[in-house]
Amino acid sequence: MANTISEKIILTVIGGGSVTWMPKLMRDVYRVDQIQGGEIRLVDPHKEHTEAVASMLRKFNEIRGKDYKISVMENRQEALKDADFVMTTFSPGSMDAFWNDLEIPVKYGIRQPVSMTVGPCGISAAIRTAPVAYEIVEEMEVLCPGAWLLNVTNPMSVVTRAMNLAADNVRVVGMCHEFHNLPHFLEKILNLGRPEEIDVLTYLYQWLGEQGFDYTIAGLNHFIWLTEATLDGKDVIPQIRDYCLANERLQSKSYPENGPGSAAYNKTGFVNFALCRHFGYLPIVGDRHLIEFYPSLCNLRNGFGMKYQIQKTVSEGRRHSKALGLEHIKNLAAGKENADWNRSGEEMVEIMKAIVTGTSVTGIVNMPNEGQIENLPEGVVVETLATIGADGMTPKPSGALPGSVGSLCRLHADVHELTVKAALQGDRSLLIEALSLDPLSGGADFSELSDLADELLVANRHWLPRFFD
Repeated sequence: MANTISEKIILTVIGGGSVTWMPKLMRDVYRVDQIQGGEIRLVDPHKEHTEAVASMLRKFNEIRGKDYKISVMENRQEALKDADFVMTTFSPGSMDAFWNDLEIPVKYGIRQPVSMTVGPCGISAAIRTAPVAYEIVEEMEVLCPGAWLLNVTNPMSVVTRAMNLAADNVRVVGMCHEFHNLPHFLEKILNLGRPEEIDVLTYLYQWLGEQGFDYTIAGLNHFIWLTEATLDGKDVIPQIRDYCLANERLQSKSYPENGPGSAAYNKTGFVNFALCRHFGYLPIVGDRHLIEFYPSLCNLRNGFGMKYQIQKTVSEGRRHSKALGLEHIKNLAAGKENADWNRSGEEMVEIMKAIVTGTSVTGIVNMPNEGQIENLPEGVVVETLATIGADGMTPKPSGALPGSVGSLCRLHADVHELTVKAALQGDRSLLIEALSLDPLSGGADFSELSDLADELLVANRHWLPRFFD
């Protein structure tokens, strides 16, 4: 039983072949001086990816002087036994299922740019992912009770909710880095840009406070809002509103119109500012996620977000990115590339470090609502600041979400709850109900939503056993 942590840990990674997450998360793990080694167990159906990650970690052992045993395991239950920490970064069906999620709704008039949170694309991803998440925690309760589950798997709200429904002794933390967009907004609006010499986590949780800036962040994953903000005791929400009224978007080197890399990932703040002008509060999330929560920002009349400089993710682009990621991992393992040993900015390993050392850390977390957001239902997964340590998580009281922001979040929280139930019960009727309630389904004809549900179910049948058994 893994109830105490020493300088030797057992870390199990479900989705241990992730070419996106593993290089930076594992670099952070190897930077923790308080942990000398133990065992890192990798579970993933993509064997080439997993073996490449294992080789990379053995190279990291050599570079950092650690003695982690690196194990590639096919049996998930064996990998979970006696684990201290479990990281989850998995996607049932991977790129094949992702293509179905993203492209099938286009036939019905729904064209989403991301397909990782809400809308028919997000719901489709959720119903194949949430049951696996639930089963992982069921197994952890038997094999490693008391362990910490650190989740970055999307759709975050639904997956983390499913995990918590199965959890008793397992501690579940859902994490997202979209909050790290805050420095770009504060730089231009309040002249509180991040100094080059400090990392983003120090900036968010220490430096801002030293400057007299106090704030509250609250909402749902990929839909969080700056609901309170004071500078030296003065309310600056009105100043933020005025800036958004006077400016269409950010004018910043951090948000170029035509920056390097894929144009699909360029950020401008167009959508953030538009929502702030209408609702009075600034959302702190990338534009591409935001427009999926509000159909007036993603429909035929505005080019499905292109008016706001949002471009659709294409599955071919993601496949190409994964190929480049795999090549990078292989090069790290072979010593052909040097790893960047600076802290990545991801919060997962900072939480691990706090637990190991018996300290605490402030972070942005997804967890069930225990009253931290007063006007959202109890139990739904919300995203707020929290203090995390060996004894658990204490969310920051965040009051009530203001006005229409609260109304929008309640609606999406209801869709999330329906989606979780549909996923775990394998219930087609509940799936259609969730699709019918989600605002982005307004791009389709209402009478066709059952056809859309059936087409998604059939296309992803291999990863949806609860709907077909």
